[in-house]
Amino acid sequence: MKILPAATAVTAVLAAAHPLTPAAAQEAKNIILMISDGAGDTTWTAANQWLYGPGAPGQRAGDQPDWQTDFTQHWMSTFPGHTQPLPPSQTGGALLPISLLEEFPFPQFGSYDPTPANDDTRATVNTLGRPDELGRGTAVTLTPNPNLPPELQPFAKAIAADTDVTAITGFAAYDYLTTNSITDSAAAGTALATGVKSYNGSINFDTNEQPLPFITQQAKALGKTAGVVTTKEFTDATPAAFGTNSPSRQLESLISDQMINNGLLDVIISPGHPEFGSGGTALDPADFNYSVVSEANLAALRDGSAGWDFVDDADQLAAIGEGAAAAPDRLFGLVPVRSALHSRDTAGRTNAFDPTVFDPADPNGAVPFVMPDLDVLTQAAINTLKQDDDGFFLMVEGASVDSAAHNNNLPQLIEEQLSFNRAVDQVIDWVEAESSWDETLLIITTDHANGLLLGPDSDTVYFQDPVAGQIGELPEAIWWSTEHTNELVPLWALGPGSELFDDLLSTEIDDRRGRFIDNTDVYHVMSAVIPEPTAALLLAAAAFTLLPHRRAGSDLSPCQKLSGSRHQRLGRGRTPKSFSIR
Repeated sequence: MKILPAATAVTAVLAAAHPLTPAAAQEAKNIILMISDGAGDTTWTAANQWLYGPGAPGQRAGDQPDWQTDFTQHWMSTFPGHTQPLPPSQTGGALLPISLLEEFPFPQFGSYDPTPANDDTRATVNTLGRPDELGRGTAVTLTPNPNLPPELQPFAKAIAADTDVTAITGFAAYDYLTTNSITDSAAAGTALATGVKSYNGSINFDTNEQPLPFITQQAKALGKTAGVVTTKEFTDATPAAFGTNSPSRQLESLISDQMINNGLLDVIISPGHPEFGSGGTALDPADFNYSVVSEANLAALRDGSAGWDFVDDADQLAAIGEGAAAAPDRLFGLVPVRSALHSRDTAGRTNAFDPTVFDPADPNGAVPFVMPDLDVLTQAAINTLKQDDDGFFLMVEGASVDSAAHNNNLPQLIEEQLSFNRAVDQVIDWVEAESSWDETLLIITTDHANGLLLGPDSDTVYFQDPVAGQIGELPEAIWWSTEHTNELVPLWALGPGSELFDDLLSTEIDDRRGRFIDNTDVYHVMSAVIPEPTAALLLAAAAFTLLPHRRAGSDLSPCQKLSGSRHQRLGRGRTPKSFSIR
């Protein structure tokens, strides 16, 4: 089994975390990492089937985006260092491990084992939190683990009473993939950003509860600009992993304050506006919600004292993305939507792309956009970051793919995946028009799979794919979970260093996928294609996580002083249960 233990912050990067040599790859001026959160292999399949229709016999879909065939593709494992959703020294908190229940083998040190992951033995599959849509299963009564300390027994009883589990006959592989070594987005984001496996809930902290240096710090210390764009709040686990350190993803106020004020990012674009509802409707002042951006930070963003060019007008954000307005030096784009960018428009319809209404003459769908789509916001970020001659690092996340999978909402899943794919197309167009594949590395992947979406007869047909209908029709499919899974997920890459993934392939062979990489390898490749980090540079990056950061009106942060760049002049629908991982 491919098990990668966590290490302390600096030694993890200086020693175990650098399997690639400086001369192993051409240097990249720009790195763009695009993450479709929660997208398993069949997420992309279902989106392609809806858009392109059925293929010839034996084909998974009639067509697919060019980049899915032109880029180098690998399969990637996503397991965490530990499935305990708290620092190991703690036993209480907002999230609790499913080990409270006797039926589930949690918490675990993470791994991916190709043998049980491909076991086609007929077996009982415990479909956690999933309605019995097959109509062939039996309800499972959960019982608390008798070995728990007395103080945890009440939590175990509460979770057991509030959890739906159906036992359905399927294949042993399904049960392994939906119950064993399941990561959350925090541990997965930490692996991608640092090259270190950690516990579920960790934002760039290792299992010894020490902060880890991460790729954004390395890029900034080398003079590059850096940014994150996401369709959910920037305080969510994935964008947070590229902007700060936190021992728990639950510390949203701390994460928000650090990302706004630590001087590490030059672009943040996300929803989470305190003054707007989920459909972009302005709220009454009594209903303002400052959980994502505090009242004080919102005021500092607006008056400029936080050091950002603040834009919270949808049309202005779109204008920056479309080139109709000049990009600022440092962009904080707070989309005037409370939470998810694509969830609903003001009429209660799906916002970005409605798979239930399709006009082949209108590739953007029949439902009008209420807010700029992810492709436009991604271009707004690039237009801002590219002004630095040293290049940039950008993370783009299609976040609501994950929530659609948690809710087993196939129409929304396809809507969100197609929105993400359009953003990929936009990035490719920019690289080919304004940059080149000699200077920009593009990595397209996910942080983990979710839901185990398979074909309608997958209870008897081993790993059956969704079955395509005609163009604009939903494929036939069923879900085996409402939670994350331990599947191997796809990764595509093109540009300097993309060939390095070949050097990181496992010695193990998965029966269905062949040799595979690990999510920590994404960091290794990104780190290898920007100038090799010296010990002094990495120590400076590690120190940056521990030093007081820039506050409104204060001096520049240590990272900005290192940079030597222009920045020296700043100036679900089913709702997951309480234990659900995101």
